[in-house]
Amino acid sequence: MAIEKKKKGEDGDNGPGEYLLYERGTGRVKIYTYGAHITSFKVGGVERTWMSSLSTMDGSGPMRGGVPIAFPQFADEGPLKLHGFARESIWTVKESTEEEGIVMELKDNQTTREIWDFPFTLTYTVKLGEKGDELNLELKVVNEGEAEFTFGGCLHTYFGCEALSVNVSGLGGMDYIDKCDSRKVKKQENESFTVPMESHRSAEDSGKAPELGFVDRVYLNVPGSYTVSDASGSPIYCISHTGFPDTTVYNPFTGDKQGPGFPDFDDDGYLKIICIEPTIGEDNRVKLGGGEQWVGGQRIKVVSK
Repeated sequence: MAIEKKKKGEDGDNGPGEYLLYERGTGRVKIYTYGAHITSFKVGGVERTWMSSLSTMDGSGPMRGGVPIAFPQFADEGPLKLHGFARESIWTVKESTEEEGIVMELKDNQTTREIWDFPFTLTYTVKLGEKGDELNLELKVVNEGEAEFTFGGCLHTYFGCEALSVNVSGLGGMDYIDKCDSRKVKKQENESFTVPMESHRSAEDSGKAPELGFVDRVYLNVPGSYTVSDASGSPIYCISHTGFPDTTVYNPFTGDKQGPGFPDFDDDGYLKIICIEPTIGEDNRVKLGGGEQWVGGQRIKVVSK
């Protein structure tokens, strides 16, 4: 099996619709046409993304975990619903081969025009490296009209890991917006950091108790290359991106996404994930004139078992 197309409910799947299973080398990806949403990336049989066990899976709303696509708005930074509409739209499979990967497309339609009145084409390419331990994602946006539009977004990647012990490096010296502390702009002082360290720092800065802290930051105008390492310093993931000017780092720790107010996020999820998301934030929204295009990508290299 290189790529298999599956119908809704096939093989007992409880997801929102048609999906594809893509294998190359030791890698395996599962992606739905609903949202062009990757819900699984395995290397050597080991899951590398995280999906909440409480996630909506019936197509009535966005799924929690994996790699959702935010477009044409990042988070709540604009008038549209959280993260825009791309993650809740049905995409079309345009190509699927082992070597070239899976190519999906979303074009404007009556539903999108009622939300965001611009003609566009999104093309999303998902490609495994030859050995399967590398996942390459590319999002292309084309303005199909004459009027200029602006957009934001992200590839909201949930990396599976022992979240409280991993170190994130590559963001030292970068300015970031701290959403745990009233969106204040700060500078990342340490070259590497852990979730507990930065959660407590943000809580202290904002006058909150340590247990009310969390990490939710948009790093601005970043170099685009990061490493997630385990407690011993051994790399787990090497991550890079192009085209996206910013990077979001998120973990709810114990101060966010807890309890009945967040019914789609496991209460212990903060122990299992860190989100590192190539982002187009509010301050760096992309402007596209008629006929122009933009391309952004993310490369995920799995280093350790």
